[in-house]
Amino acid sequence: MKYRRLLSAFFIFLAPVLSHAEYRVFVLKISKRAAATAGASVDTSAEGEPSFRLVESTLDHVQYRYFYPVAADEDVTYIDTWRCYGRTGGGIPHCPNPKGQIPSSESPAP
Repeated sequence: MKYRRLLSAFFIFLAPVLSHAEYRVFVLKISKRAAATAGASVDTSAEGEPSFRLVESTLDHVQYRYFYPVAADEDVTYIDTWRCYGRTGGGIPHCPNPKGQIPSSESPAP
């Protein structure tokens, strides 16, 4: 009985110290849907700026649409992902992509 309490105390107090948190970071491409005109392939807006934006998030492409406001004419596409170790709270920035740099805004993956 004495050892059971000692073992229970070990798991209650030391197990949280030994556990490790991890999370996944996603790179999402948010772009306007293509216009219904035939033969129109537009990658820039009228001002010459790209018609999409890249976002780093801990939410995947499905969850992101429900959590953040996304216009009805915008598509959210998954581009890249990687795993980070540690906590996500306290405004800590996401860990860098271990595969290299995030795709640039000029040439993101499809």
